[in-house]
Order: sequence, then C-alpha cells, then structure tokens
Amino acid sequence: MGFLDKLFGKKEETAEVKKEELLLNFSEVPVFVDDFYKKSFSEIDKEIFSRFSEIKHLVKELELQLNELEALEIKENEGNRKLRKIVSTSKKTLINKMRVLQSKLIPVASTDFIELNSYCTNSLNLLESEINSFGRNIAYTGIVLKEPIKKLGEKINELKSVFIKTKELFDSKKGLVLFPEIKETVSGLKKTIESNADSLKLEKEILNKVSLAEKEIGFVELELKKLQNSNEVIQLNKLFEEKKNLAVQKQGMKSKLIELFYPIDKLLRVFGKMVEAKRFPLSKEEESLLVSYSSNPFIALKKDNNALTLKKFFGYIKELVLTNKISLKEKEKAKKLSVLDELIKYDFFGEVFWKFNEIEKKSIEIESKINSLDISSKMSSLNERISSFKNSKQENLRETERQQNTSKKLSFEANNSKNELEKKLSDFSGKTIVLSLKQ
Repeated sequence: MGFLDKLFGKKEETAEVKKEELLLNFSEVPVFVDDFYKKSFSEIDKEIFSRFSEIKHLVKELELQLNELEALEIKENEGNRKLRKIVSTSKKTLINKMRVLQSKLIPVASTDFIELNSYCTNSLNLLESEINSFGRNIAYTGIVLKEPIKKLGEKINELKSVFIKTKELFDSKKGLVLFPEIKETVSGLKKTIESNADSLKLEKEILNKVSLAEKEIGFVELELKKLQNSNEVIQLNKLFEEKKNLAVQKQGMKSKLIELFYPIDKLLRVFGKMVEAKRFPLSKEEESLLVSYSSNPFIALKKDNNALTLKKFFGYIKELVLTNKISLKEKEKAKKLSVLDELIKYDFFGEVFWKFNEIEKKSIEIESKINSLDISSKMSSLNERISSFKNSKQENLRETERQQNTSKKLSFEANNSKNELEKKLSDFSGKTIVLSLKQ
C-alpha cells in the first residue's frame, strides 16, 4: 500500500453497474425508438426551452450593450492621442465582430432534439473561439471604456454559462443524438432482410426446378429402358449387326481388289505416264478410266463393264514389257508377266463386281428396314429429352450455387447490420439491447 493510500485510505473500486438487458424483435424497433426518443426528450424539453428563452434574452441584451458601446465616443484629441486612436479602432472592430457573433448566436426555431443540441454545441464552441480571436480588441477598448467592457464581459460569461448548463442538459440524454443514425440503420437492415428473403425464396424455386428435372429424367430413362428391352429394339439391333457385317465384307472386297492390283501398281503408273506423255495412244474414255484405276480401282471397276477395258490395259502393259518399252530385269519381268496373265484371266465380274453389288443390295435393304422402324426415332427423341433435362438440371444447379452465395452474402450483411444496430440502440437507450431478426 502506498503512502497516500495509508494516509487517506485506499479508494474502493466502484463496481460496474450492470445495464438492464432488453430483448427486442426487429419489427418492434421503430416503435421502441420513437417512444424512447419522445419520452426521454419530454423529460428535459421544458427545461431546455426555458434555457433557450434565457439564451434568446441574453443575446438580445448583448445586442443592446453593443449599441450602447457604439454610442460611447472616444475623443482622440485628448490625452495620449496615439493610444486613443488604437482604442477607437479596436472598439469599431470589436463591435463589428461581436455583432456578427451575436447574429450567429440567435437560437434556432426548432423543437427537434438533434437540431437544438447541434445549435447549443456549435454556439458554445463558436463563442469560445471567437472571443479568444478578438481578445486584443477587448483589451484595448477596455483601456478607455473599462466599465462598458466589464459589463460586456459579464454578459458574455453569463451567456457562456447558460450554454454550458444547456449542453450538460443535452449530454444527460446524449444517446438521443443517435436517433437519425438508428432510423437509417433500421431502414438499411430492413432492405437487406427483405432482399435476403427474396433471395432465399428464389433459391427454393430453383431447387424445385432441379428436383422436377431429376424426376423427369427418371421418368424418361424408365421409358427408354422399357423401349430398349422391346422386340422392336432387338430387331433393330440385329439389323445394325447385319449392317456392320456387310460393311466389313464390303471393306474386305476393297482390300482384295487393292491386293490384286498391288503387284502391278508400279507398271500401271508407268503406263499412265506414257499415256499422259502421248507415247501410247488411248481414247478419251480410256484415258479417264485409266486415271480412275490409278486413284480408286474399286470405283473404276464399277464403270468398266466386266473389266474389259482393264484387261485391255493389262494386255497393253504386257506388250510394252515384252518389247522392253517398259524396262524390267529378267527375273522381275517374268514375275510381272505371270501376274499380268493371271489378271487378264481373272473373273473380276464374278469375284469382285457381282459380289460387291450383292453386298450393296443387302445394305440398302437393311437400311430401308432400319428406316421403316419407328423405334429408332423414338429412342433418339427420348435421348434428346434426357439430354435436355440434364442440361436444364446442371444450369439450375449452377444458378442455385450463385443464389446461395448471394443469400450468404446478404445474411452476413444483415448480421453485421444487426450487431451495429444493437450497439447503437444500447448507446441510445442506456440498456443492453439484444435483437432478434426472426419474423
């Protein structure tokens, strides 16, 4: 324990007074605020208006004193002329400045706590700062006009005292200055709560759309499954399988033809260059067919009845090889001539062309049967509907996520505004206000 504590005794710590706690629903706040404001203001309004009447009277008296001061003449030709001239100038400056101040101190015509409090605070600050600013003028004027300046000073101090007491009165209800802020915060919070309610409602509507899309997908998928197990689909699958097998056979025929041509492919190209160079004459139709055989023998064969022109080409090439107009080594020459003889004898019509036509004929028949079955279009339509519902579901899920983020943001803003409003209401009322936002 310190010396002063021993001498005077240790000061007991004052226990903090626990504020009354008040639970309010948000909907009750506007009425609570208005009622509390009116009640609290009514407790001091009579005294405030009494003080304002006093201020008004003092400001009027101040004006009269300034008029009296202005009427007093300072003879500049008597005594210390220089000093009296300074005093005369100071007097004029003082009166001008005091009149400006006096006009600013005229009380406002209002019954509003905020305006009255603001006027009182501003006037007190103005009075103190202005008097300090022209203190020299007061001092100089008082050299010659001591008694009038003394009376003026007393009037100013009297006015200042009333302002201080009035301000203390306002300070006793200082929480009321939060009234407009609270109104604004309540309005903002109300809008946020309404926006959040709309957002949650929209979120629920979008989720309902997702649920409906899921049900539709389930219904259509069930319908598709039934269709897939029907006799029509079994028949359709068989047709597709046949179509696939025929395509394989068709490709096999093409590969077979390419294999037949492969050993003499080089000779065919050499022959083509000789024809192109006009070293071996052919008709225009034959030239066109030769080009076709070199690029796509399968299509060329379809144009060449019984492959007669093709075998003529083989005969021409054989003759060119035998006469050495197409030069080959002896061993290779013998092989190529043998292949050419086989191709000249080969039944292209029976082994390739006719078989290929049969495959094509069957393919056309199967395609016709597939097209005649309505099941294919039904399945396609159902798959399209499933795809459409899935796309709709995904879009609504994305929209749900966006809406949930909006709701979270609005909920966060509402909670922050609620905390802010609780603090303002507590400071406003002197109680611990706890708000509930439940509707």
